[in-house]
Amino acid sequence: MTGNTHPNFLIGGTAAGGTSFLSAILVQHPQIYLPKEMRPEPHFFYKSWEYKKGLDHYLSRWFSDVPESAIAVGERSSSYLFGGDDVAKKVALQYPQMKFIFTLRNPIERTWANYRYTVLQGLEELTFEEALSKESQRIHQQSGIWAEIQPHNYTGRGFYASQLRQYLKYFPRDNILTIKSENLSTQTDIELNKIYTFLGLSILNFTYEPTPNFTSVNVIDPGMQKKLREYFGSRFDLIIEAIRKELSIDNLIMNSEDEKKINILTNNMTKNKQEISLYSKKYLSELFSKDIKDLASLVEFDISDWQ
Repeated sequence: MTGNTHPNFLIGGTAAGGTSFLSAILVQHPQIYLPKEMRPEPHFFYKSWEYKKGLDHYLSRWFSDVPESAIAVGERSSSYLFGGDDVAKKVALQYPQMKFIFTLRNPIERTWANYRYTVLQGLEELTFEEALSKESQRIHQQSGIWAEIQPHNYTGRGFYASQLRQYLKYFPRDNILTIKSENLSTQTDIELNKIYTFLGLSILNFTYEPTPNFTSVNVIDPGMQKKLREYFGSRFDLIIEAIRKELSIDNLIMNSEDEKKINILTNNMTKNKQEISLYSKKYLSELFSKDIKDLASLVEFDISDWQ
């Protein structure tokens, strides 16, 4: 083993559920260590090709500079809850005392946000309704790394109860803290104190700096977004993040054609939030109904407004 510090907690999801917002606050706390590099997320226990690199690589890559002041040492991978039994088993093998924080958002709104983010990333050109109707077919058609990442599996990440029950097979309930994403947004300090207590911190009244806005912007033309991703290649994600956070992208521009494409990309995005259609909302409400009812017995917050 290396001399790197081991993690004792994981922020395990869910995707489009508030993990970015939470991590941006927790990384500021003097008794918490999270990797300063927020993207890409580690996904060590989820992605097979990362797990094959071994625990020493994981520790060296993400936990080589943990200060002595850190009481809670962790990382965020929004895939872990979705990974269910496979991820829980891998973590239990290495860290049977691990603690988990799962931020849970209304699965209907989370599915819609997940789709919008995938469109933003240039990985989706279908409408939401088309994507939902072809979801099962597309999942089965995916191969290679995409079969694991499952970018078009929008609803699968919203069955929280069934996924949490997989974790409860390997970890005691006291090791799992579920946070309602909506509460984290509206009563942030109350929810943060729950997390600080859960992690065994002594500093509870912590003042943090405002975080960036992590809400996904809306894309006007998904097909154009996909073409622009193909054009920029590995630079695309960096450019998107810079535009969203209103940072300089001069170092990412190589020629005049890049400037034209970035202008098109910028104009293809709008901050005007698009609401989910009533048709899709009804479909998803019926789809998640059973799991939501099951989830009510597994969490300590009210989810009656999720129906």
